[in-house]
Amino acid sequence: MTARPRMFAHPFVTVLAGVVLAHCIPLRPAVAQRPSRSVTAPGHRAWRDAAADSLIQRAIARRSVQLADSTLVSYTAEAHGFLAFLAQLGEGVIIPPKVVQSEELQLAIAWWQPGRSAQRLVGRRDTTLLPADVGYYRDRYSVVLDNLPDRIRLGDGQDVRDVPHPLGPLAPRQYEYTSGAALRIRIPGREIVVDEVKFRPRDAAQPAAVGSVYLDRETGAVVRLSMTFTRAAILDQRIETLVVTLENGLIRERYWLPRRQEVEVSRGSTWFDIPARGIVRGRWEISGYTVNERVPAATQLLPRWSAAPRDSARAYPFTGRVIDALPPEIQIASSEDVVRARVQAEAAIRSAMLTRPATAKVTGRGISDLARFSRTEGLALGIGATHRSRLGVQVSGRARYGLADGALKGQLAIGAVPAFGRTPLWQLFAERDYRDLAFAERAGVTNSLAAALFGSDYLTQVDTRAAGVLWRRRPTSAFTWRLAYEGDAPLTVQATPLTRRFAPMLAAWDMAGVRAEVEGRGGWVGATPRGTRGTWALQASAGAYDATGPASNTDGMALQPSRQPLVARVQGLVQLTKPLGGDRAFFAQTFAGVAGGRDLPPQWLLLAGGPWSAPGYDTHVFASRAMLSQRLEFRQPVPAPSIGLGRWGRSPNHVTLAPFVQALVTAAGSPDAVPAGRATPVGVHPSAGMGMLFFYDLVRADVARGLRNGQWRFAIDIDRAFWGML
Repeated sequence: MTARPRMFAHPFVTVLAGVVLAHCIPLRPAVAQRPSRSVTAPGHRAWRDAAADSLIQRAIARRSVQLADSTLVSYTAEAHGFLAFLAQLGEGVIIPPKVVQSEELQLAIAWWQPGRSAQRLVGRRDTTLLPADVGYYRDRYSVVLDNLPDRIRLGDGQDVRDVPHPLGPLAPRQYEYTSGAALRIRIPGREIVVDEVKFRPRDAAQPAAVGSVYLDRETGAVVRLSMTFTRAAILDQRIETLVVTLENGLIRERYWLPRRQEVEVSRGSTWFDIPARGIVRGRWEISGYTVNERVPAATQLLPRWSAAPRDSARAYPFTGRVIDALPPEIQIASSEDVVRARVQAEAAIRSAMLTRPATAKVTGRGISDLARFSRTEGLALGIGATHRSRLGVQVSGRARYGLADGALKGQLAIGAVPAFGRTPLWQLFAERDYRDLAFAERAGVTNSLAAALFGSDYLTQVDTRAAGVLWRRRPTSAFTWRLAYEGDAPLTVQATPLTRRFAPMLAAWDMAGVRAEVEGRGGWVGATPRGTRGTWALQASAGAYDATGPASNTDGMALQPSRQPLVARVQGLVQLTKPLGGDRAFFAQTFAGVAGGRDLPPQWLLLAGGPWSAPGYDTHVFASRAMLSQRLEFRQPVPAPSIGLGRWGRSPNHVTLAPFVQALVTAAGSPDAVPAGRATPVGVHPSAGMGMLFFYDLVRADVARGLRNGQWRFAIDIDRAFWGML
């Protein structure tokens, strides 16, 4: 990619009342025609590998004479591509990111001797799904020719600049190589053997690439090249991931020319480590080759990259809508190629040479870590900080002080963070926190405002003090395991809202013992652009406790003393969205849970009630051993005025109506678990209502009625996908 002026200096996305999701221009790797099955799988070999060195020498020689190959005089081709900017919220890389803005592109390519080229952008259209001011470096709009130059430059030289190519003329002095797997590609009448060679820098502290190259055994030509970069090579310190993949196809059974390319850049914040990042992904498919035909003189006069006039590019006859044409793999958390490149790079050189430098920064899991309001704490202010060494050891701490309860909560932890990612693979911790006992019914910021103004607090909490260990198997694991010795204590109402009164707290028991927990979440995007998209969350706990309780607490709720040797609980959430054609969609949501044990403590029961688990009923009024909540919803856009947002574009000219029905089924509960007069009835508790999503479907308003001893309820909130950072 040649140097081009930047289109915007610092593109970024602002979501939800000025919250900055990303102050970055990330980028995504390229992929191409993938070799078929492996026929050999050599075991571990030293990086000083004579066989690999021989293959590399042939490839370097081939690369040096390629431009002088008199049989390849010229070629033209067309490339169809996508650029997408995505926002990823929450810890880890499991939940599919949100597409903020996407562009569909059409490019005309010409190449002729001696190694000259011209690329012209002839078609371009875009869609913006969230308020955004997004721009990309110029070289994002072009295809990589000749497998990158000898001095690699990406992001117009702002991401990577002057990095030695692993197949450059001086590469053997700067890189070392080892053999990977041999692959076979079968084409009509011919079988091609392709050898993988892995490469890494001799000095990992220097700017260099790390990855692998697949070489045609017969000619030494590059079939596939995938790489990431050492930390010294990456100029923008916000970058967490930068992976490029180039894949070539065999044209006329002789020339290996570009077939598929992908690039990914993921950037995080540098001033506040909130779990949100911006990702740019680019993908090109190159086809329609004509070889060794005369390139028109007018084309040869064009610059290396140019664009057709805006109106002409907008008029290009694309089919369907951009969001429907966007490949599903662009919308998932990370492609297989990106994950493989990360793992290979970590194995090749020390993680410290791939990660960002040692840092100390202010941190937060979300905005509510900084400020919140609840009936147990009143206004609570907090802060967090982390220090991460070059070796990946992270020491972190956070603290929060409630003005109403006068109590300090917080956590101290030490753990190991992988080269790619923020969440520790393991962590030793000690903490005190007010732990919420159920799936959230609304966003943290929304709950704080409602609690302070109207006495409406949807949090059901216990005072938990714990010390233990957290563990994840690998950076991309969906599940986190937790083992701790902890104690629970009941909480009472301490704060006073501006209007109305708070409901009393849950009648929790005093408990102390060992608790094991596994918690996971994830999501997926369907195999087709109009496929089903879903998210899931699961939490399973088991513990052995001594439990005792006083006769009553300050809220007047009766508590039963008990000894509880073993308790267990499972609860889960699945949400599915299925497009039905056009902008219509079907949405389904399921809460399910099973609790075991005898005389379960109130804090181990399953809780439901509220806008998501049981609309039209009071918050967490249902406390049961087992329950199931199922929602069916139909979403249909209807015309509405579009609102101008200045540099952020315009809001869509529609709102989405979402009529729904829901049913909660409960088993036997515990009369002592809820305030007097609100014991959980057994059976089916149906609801019906109407939702409306507006402002890019970021905000949702619901009116619902509980059809069995329920009431009319109104709720307004932010889209659930953003709750993790709120």
